[in-house]
Amino acid sequence: MKFQFFLNLPLIGLFFSGCAGFERDWKQALADHREGRVTAPDGPWEGTWVTTTDGHSGKLRAVVTPAADQPGHYDFHYHATWAKILSGAYKVRFPVIRERGHYLADGEHTMGKFGTFGHRAVITDDAFEATFSSDKGDLGSFSMTRPR
Repeated sequence: MKFQFFLNLPLIGLFFSGCAGFERDWKQALADHREGRVTAPDGPWEGTWVTTTDGHSGKLRAVVTPAADQPGHYDFHYHATWAKILSGAYKVRFPVIRERGHYLADGEHTMGKFGTFGHRAVITDDAFEATFSSDKGDLGSFSMTRPR
């Protein structure tokens, strides 16, 4: 039992450092948003996610920033909760295009043992609506708005 705990220490550290990094990014994005320094698709977003295949759901926050080294791409830093007590943060980079008054973010990301997730989002000035699917059969959506 002790041996298993020590094997998991690097994973535990990675999990908490990811959440700490997200909180730092969230606070800065929230301050920038409240001072009027961000426009869609950039900045902070908050809402919920749901997996329609099994009914799992939770809270979701995101910080979206342009990728400095890859024009036309954005970094999406997500923080999700599930089972009311678990949470985790992860980053993905997707191409984003502007189309008729909104932005489209479409791509996929491999998340290790959780599989490869596809993500398609429509983002306006104050709404972020997305669908997702995985190669393991998960289907779902998330809906976010600007924080108050």
